[in-house]
Amino acid sequence: MISRTVGFEPNADVFIDEEHATVVVTVEIAGADAESLRVEMNDEYHLVISGRRPRSGHSGAGSFVQKEIAFGDFAKRIRLPVAVECQSAGATYGDGVLVITLGLSQAAYHPTARTEIRMIIRRTQV
Repeated sequence: MISRTVGFEPNADVFIDEEHATVVVTVEIAGADAESLRVEMNDEYHLVISGRRPRSGHSGAGSFVQKEIAFGDFAKRIRLPVAVECQSAGATYGDGVLVITLGLSQAAYHPTARTEIRMIIRRTQV
């Protein structure tokens, strides 16, 4: 469980690599302090990534014209689509991207066929 106050939630992609029987989680955390990064499994379906991105060193007088980059503590909780085994987990962090690889559980079920759902979407006026 994350004990500190969370400042923002980074973007993440989750991909099932059927060829290598792994789940690959990619998290966008450019500028994060590598020493602060933590990856935890709450159970075989829930992954929590946390860390800290230090504030940039703006010095002198001035003001922001546009401010979109979040700094401080962050956390991302991801519900994985299949059960994974923690023993085979690995992670790399480079170029601002954290990549976590988790082996699929032997008992994991993942669909091999996709179902297309057709529906009509009506636009409502506000």
